[in-house]
Amino acid sequence: MKLNRRLLRLPLFASLILLFNSCGGSGEPSVESPEVPEINTPKEPSRQGAFPITVKATLDQLRIRKQAGIDFDVIGSLPLGTEVPYGGEMTSSTTRIKLRGVWHDEPWISIKTPEGDTGWVYGGGVVFLGEDSEELAEMLLGNRMKSILGEKLTEEVISYQEAYANAPTSQAFENVFLKGDSLKSKIIKMMDEKVHYAASNDLPDMYWLETVMPGYVVELVAEGTEYYLFKDYGQMNKKARQTEGQEDDMFTDLGMEVFNNDGIEYWFASYFVQTWDFGGHSLLGSGKHNDIFALVDEIFEMTDLFKDEVVKFKEDAMKDITNPENTYWNSQASILKELNDILEADYPTFSKKDKVAIETRIKQFEAAKENGISVNLRVGE
Repeated sequence: MKLNRRLLRLPLFASLILLFNSCGGSGEPSVESPEVPEINTPKEPSRQGAFPITVKATLDQLRIRKQAGIDFDVIGSLPLGTEVPYGGEMTSSTTRIKLRGVWHDEPWISIKTPEGDTGWVYGGGVVFLGEDSEELAEMLLGNRMKSILGEKLTEEVISYQEAYANAPTSQAFENVFLKGDSLKSKIIKMMDEKVHYAASNDLPDMYWLETVMPGYVVELVAEGTEYYLFKDYGQMNKKARQTEGQEDDMFTDLGMEVFNNDGIEYWFASYFVQTWDFGGHSLLGSGKHNDIFALVDEIFEMTDLFKDEVVKFKEDAMKDITNPENTYWNSQASILKELNDILEADYPTFSKKDKVAIETRIKQFEAAKENGISVNLRVGE
């Protein structure tokens, strides 16, 4: 089941950490289940006033309780994606609950049920929507970050957000890019350790990570059973064009070329057609490899910024050409044409080893059948 992934994109500030450090919940860890009765009831809800704001369920069959607390009666449930009016109250204290395999420590939120009654839902299963919901959304998301990511990683994420928003130059954006890449690895590791998947139809909501990690998107992988964080070069390109200097523009242009379906760094690049869950065929012969090498060359002529990442893009495209296990979507003639075009371009970024590899591959493709190379799979040869 694909969960709702498009949450509000809001800035967060370090003050949120201080705010929620001062109003955290108490009591032993608890799971929302009748089998765990040791639950502390939250304090009296703090009045927030009446706002034209809605609350949207991000988990299926989210329980509605009569009052704010896990030990109160369940009076209904909200299907995934259901929006209901915000009731104007949110508790100042929090409750630790395990939702869909993930521990949360969040407040309770009052709503108007579809039947018109007042009820309470757990904050870990909702998002706020509406023009006037920004402050509430920031408060809720700030608490979620702290409870799931931990305080140290939350501080790093907030630092990344601020650096991303305020990067003035290409050099600053390179630093932001590297910081985001490091955070991506930490967050993926966190999900491996903290997110325990029960079943693909009972997944926790982790799409809120998109809100706190600008330049990234969350996707379901492994046949829809796990979450993963991917770079979004389309988002990054828009940000790069706001900074001084063209180096980051060109780098993110390259990223979009490598992942040109939508600029998101999925498992397979634009020069590879995925025909089944875990594989497919190389698109060598379509000109995509040569386009990437040309952009790599332009970037290296201009700058040393993003050097390691640019080199990796080039090396990955070369591996796709030289991989003896690859099969090929395009015809033998179109493949030979692109390989000869690459060789004739005489890119300065190509080493002698690279040129020899292309020359060798040309000879192999000239006798593709004899060399056991499968080509023209587009038409089923």
